[in-house]
Amino acid sequence: MLKKNKKKENQFVNIFFNVIIPSIILIKFSGEDQLGPISGLIIALAFPISYGIYDFIVRKDLNIISLFGFLSVLLTGIISLVQVDKVWIIIKETSIPLLIIIFMILFQKKGILFFKSTFSEILNSKKIINKISKKEYDKLWEKYYFIMIIPFLISASLNFLLAYIIIQHQPGTSQYTQEIGKMTALSFPIIAIPSMITLIIIFSLMFRELKKKSKLSLEELFNEEYKK
Repeated sequence: MLKKNKKKENQFVNIFFNVIIPSIILIKFSGEDQLGPISGLIIALAFPISYGIYDFIVRKDLNIISLFGFLSVLLTGIISLVQVDKVWIIIKETSIPLLIIIFMILFQKKGILFFKSTFSEILNSKKIINKISKKEYDKLWEKYYFIMIIPFLISASLNFLLAYIIIQHQPGTSQYTQEIGKMTALSFPIIAIPSMITLIIIFSLMFRELKKKSKLSLEELFNEEYKK
């Protein structure tokens, strides 16, 4: 059954709490003569963690990407506070997208496709299946599901490069805290946007193939509330 009236996430608020505020605190207010590297880091990380908890309570919706994002922020805090070698932050930045890929493959083997459940609310699956067989519909999802691994491979590569280039100091120093801030600020334009564009292209290709196979118009592929 289609879930209706689910509160939609405000993407501006998301970016504000997860990127803008933490970056400003880490870069501008974490110096030794201000909040200090540890206090600055704790306060900065409190914003995305608090937002993640609040968003889950309000929208009652947690997908695997959001969960890994929350864990990424938490691990950044733990690595920084424990003050292990900087190599661990580089490993963490690279491993999160790779772990998403591993989970995607493991869940697929159990017949669970992450994005399919999300798009079942947007696509008019019943109408599409009436035009093509359910087997063909599922086969098409399987095909594009594995192509959807590409954005996460891009993300892993860019995460590694960004962390390797920016993180030059050890955890516990004000320089390291500021570098975390710079990395957080740059992660959106350098990593998130290219990955998002790649994912949009993949979905566009999938919708085009669905349109061709089902003989439905692009508008007919979607449920009424998503047409506007």
